[in-house]
Amino acid sequence: MDRADPDLSPAECWRLMAQHSVGRVALSVRALPMILPVRYQVAGECLSISLGPDGPPAASMHDAVVALAVDDIDEATGAGWMVQVQGRAALATGSIIQVTPGSVSGMRLTLGTVPTDR
Repeated sequence: MDRADPDLSPAECWRLMAQHSVGRVALSVRALPMILPVRYQVAGECLSISLGPDGPPAASMHDAVVALAVDDIDEATGAGWMVQVQGRAALATGSIIQVTPGSVSGMRLTLGTVPTDR
């Protein structure tokens, strides 16, 4: 992966994430790492994540450290961006958790070509 631009500012990260609603959350379930696709919502610098009906019980996420990754990469050119938010989760309602951000980072990127000989 070649980085085309310097790191994104936190404000730019929040702006880019607000344009999307699907990402991947990394968390620990029964002491094992897990990455799940989730729907999320950004309001300012507040992050809400829906674990959905098939996800881990939201109550088990209370006070857990989680990371949300969101990206937008053009398959044809390999250009795009990625953003990651790390923070502490708190049960909001039902299958919704609120994440208090501890770290927000991101970068614009270009990816090398996909190898064709397999």
